[in-house]
Order: sequence, then structure tokens, then C-alpha cells
Amino acid sequence: MNTRKIVYIAVSLMSLVMLACSDDILDKRPLNGYIEDDVFADEALLRNFVNGTYRSIRHPFDDENSLTDGLTDNAYNQHGSAESTIKIYTRAEVSQDDGEGVTRNLWTQAFAGIRRTNMFFEKTQTSTTINVDALKVMDGEMRFIRAFLYFDLLRWYGSVPLITKTYGLNESYEVTRASVDEIANFIVAECNDAMTKLSSKSAGSSYEKGRASVEAAMALKARTLLYVASDLYNPTNDQSKWMAARDANKAVMDLTNVSLIANAEQYGDMFRGTNESEVLLARYFTQTSNQGSGVNVWLFPNSNGGWATTTPTQNLVDDYELTNGLLPSETGSGYNDQNPYVNRDPRFYETILFNGASFKGGVYSPYRDKTYPDSSLLAGKDSRFTVSTNSPHNASKTGYNFRKWSQESEAWDAGNKGPWIIFRLSEFYLNYAEAQIELGEFEEARNAINAIRSRFGMPDVTESGDELKERYRRERRIELALEDHRFFDIRRWKIGPDALDKPALGVDVYKDGASFDYIYGMVADNTRNWDDKMYFLPIPATEIQRSNNSLTQNSGY
Repeated sequence: MNTRKIVYIAVSLMSLVMLACSDDILDKRPLNGYIEDDVFADEALLRNFVNGTYRSIRHPFDDENSLTDGLTDNAYNQHGSAESTIKIYTRAEVSQDDGEGVTRNLWTQAFAGIRRTNMFFEKTQTSTTINVDALKVMDGEMRFIRAFLYFDLLRWYGSVPLITKTYGLNESYEVTRASVDEIANFIVAECNDAMTKLSSKSAGSSYEKGRASVEAAMALKARTLLYVASDLYNPTNDQSKWMAARDANKAVMDLTNVSLIANAEQYGDMFRGTNESEVLLARYFTQTSNQGSGVNVWLFPNSNGGWATTTPTQNLVDDYELTNGLLPSETGSGYNDQNPYVNRDPRFYETILFNGASFKGGVYSPYRDKTYPDSSLLAGKDSRFTVSTNSPHNASKTGYNFRKWSQESEAWDAGNKGPWIIFRLSEFYLNYAEAQIELGEFEEARNAINAIRSRFGMPDVTESGDELKERYRRERRIELALEDHRFFDIRRWKIGPDALDKPALGVDVYKDGASFDYIYGMVADNTRNWDDKMYFLPIPATEIQRSNNSLTQNSGY
């Protein structure tokens, strides 16, 4: 038989085999995953899809420059990667091509999460295979996630496209930006809908820790309404927006299944993950599902193996009152700049590591010996001048480290299982106070602020008008330090020049025999600047091109 005939017979036989089993081949499911129709027809797979979508809500512990206080007067960020993620913002050098370094690619990540939620709603709209009650809860969770992602986009970029459908590969993407009010109204509507479907945190309910709840949806609604009532989003000072913010935040304040922590120790425990009395929603971690590199790497002092990536500024330290309610700079406070860390607001000791503070069984010591000022050998173990195994290049450049969020019971690289708190009750007392100040209801505002202060034995505030607003803003800065608020507060209050158009300062500490000399005015960063364009981040230029220029850019870029 010739070769040609052999090939012909082989091909013919193969064709017969393929024809005989073609239906089976086409029906094969992938061995290492699931096809789309399977996911939306099976309750367990759909639950996994929803669980995976929660990852769209980001946390700041997986990257060294993710804590947004580094973008503010609260903190200074060191190390090389800060050049493209932090300092490009604090130097007012952001352009339309590099804004996503500052936002950590928020645009792409948020809209990817929104696409998953939109797909969920499209695919489950006519579902007949998923338990009705289970689907209802998942629907509420996905509405909460979509609302949260739109809030995140709103607070970084301002108005953005409001997309509630999935786009095919070849489908036109000529979208336009919705107004701030349209986005806010959408978020509120999603939260209201979610509240009717989600479980409550109440004892005995079916609520699972870490998931969206009725209370979390209430919190997101309340925070959104506060933001859109603020100066940046409400240039005409529409009082109805402040009323809506007041009412929504009061509803969260009045919840009975969460309660304010009682004292400074519990305040610290909250960020160590051992007290959850006022937590409304948090991202939790385990040894296997951990933070990534973890917060201890970014915050621990160099002597404990940390990188001291984000460190407090002197400006933040100076805003902590003494226990008599006066600032260090105020007459009669009793402040001694050579014994600066005594009799301070108890939250100070739970938030800041300062010279002489106890930490992990030792003493935080960023000092240098004054007797031999040119010797780098005579210095504390946390000093940037130490020549030793303590990695002085990782020492704080401000003379302080953050204690808040640090998991002192763990090693610096132990996986870091502490939570990232997204919503907690104290915020909503402060939000309510802010709305009442703007509405001229000063007594109500003072009551809410003093409820926060009284837990720490701090005296009541008594001011009214603009003085009360200033006192409130300082109280908010202290209570919520390093919790992803200061950056957005600076922008929504439009106080950028006051906060960032000045150097980031620290303190030099010298040991002089048995005592210490504190030299203030040490400059950690003298490149800070402000440009009003930074109230919003730029929309990625690639997205504008993709939309055939139907998307418009934020002003200044």
C-alpha cells in the first residue's frame, strides 16, 4: 500500500472517530475550573464568586506605601517606592500619566470589581436554581460592594462613569462621567436596597463576621452623605445635604448592637484585634489568608526588624492635647518641650512610639549621644545614626514610629493577623458632630464630640462657631489617625495648602548624660508642595483614549 493511501485511511478513521464523539468533546467542562454558566447555577460556586468579589474592597497592609496618612501632614514615608506613590503627590507633581501610582491602580481594580457585581446581577436576575433566601443575601452583599467601590472612586476622582452593565469585548465604550450627586444618589439607593436583604450584626442572627451587614450598609450611606455635603462636593453649601448627613449618621450612632470602647487600653486593643465592641465592618486575616508582607513590616521600628515606612510627623504629635485639654502651644498647658511626652491625651500613648516608650518588652530609643555628636556608634538602637545590625537605613526619619495597628505580640514577619477596620462607631459620632456644626446646632455637636473624649478622661469642649469647627477637626484627626481619613478630610474640607504646603518635620533627640535634649524643627522632607488640582486625582489617560475622549479629564491635568 502506498504512503498516500495510508495517510488517507488514517485521516478518514480519525474523522469518523471525531464525528462519533463530537458532542461529548463540546460538552467537556474544564478540569481545573468552572465555566460561567456553572457558577451562576450552583449555590456553592456562586457563594465563592461573591466571596472573591469582597477582595475588590482593598486594605492598606499589603503594600508599604498604602497607608494614606503618608499623603498628609500626619506622616512621612521613606524608601524608594514612595517616590512614585507618595512623594509624587506631596510634591504636587502628579500628571495624567502617573496618578494611578498614587491611587494604587484604583480605577482598574474598582471597575473590575464593579464588572463582577454587574455580571452577578445580570446572570442571577432570572435564576431558578439558587435558593431564594441565599440569593437575596448575596444580592445585598454585591450591592454593598458595588456601592463601596463607587464611593471609593468618588472620593479619589470626583465624578466617574456610572456603569451598571457588563461590556463585551467589541462593544463601544463611549461612556461619560456621572455627576457627584448622581453617584451619591446611586450609592444611597444601593445601600437602602442592601439593608433590606443583608443580615444584622445582632447576636443570634445569621451574620458572619467580615461580611456586609445592615449596619455596614448604614455606615457606608452615612459616610457618603457626609462627604457629598462637604466643601469640595457642595460648593453652594446646600443645607439639605448636611441634614441628610446628620440623619444618616445619627441612625448609626443609635445602633444598639455596637458600643463605644470605654478607655485608652480598649482603644489600643481595637487595632490589635482584641476588642470589637464598636467595629461595624472589618477585613480579617488569618495565618493562611494574611496581610501579605504585613503592617508590622511597614510600622515596626528598625530594631524590631521593621522598615518604619510610614512614621508620624511632629505636626501630628503637636496636635495631641495635654490631659487638661490644652495644646502644647497654648498658654497654661504646662507643657515642657524637654519633657514633652508626659500628661498627654491617652490616645497618644496607643498611637505613637516616642523616645522612652515601651515596645515589645524594650524601650524605643531613637536618640543619639550628645557627648560625641560626630560618632555614629553612640546612639540608641532605633536611631538612624546607629552603625549596627539594626538597619539604620530603616530607622524613622522623624524620631517617631506608629504603635497603632502594630501587632506587638507577633514578630515583624509573622503574617500579621490583626484586622483592618473599615467602619467603627466613633467615626459616626464625629460625622454627626460635623453635620451639626454646619447646621449651627453647636450643643448637639459638642455632646457628640464629648462622648468621644470622655472615654479617655479628656475635658469637654465648650466652644461654638468656627472655634468649635477647629476643635472638632483636631479631635477627628487624633481619634482617627492612620485610619484612612486624614487624606480625604484634607481634600473634602479644601485645606490642602494649610496641610501640605510646608515641610514634614520631626525631632532630633540627643542623650546628655542621664537626660535628653529635644531639638525641634528637624526636617524630614522639605519638598512638599500643594496644587489645587490635587483635590482630585487624574483619570487615567488610557481610559480617556479608550472612551474615544467621551471621558473628560479632571481640572489641572
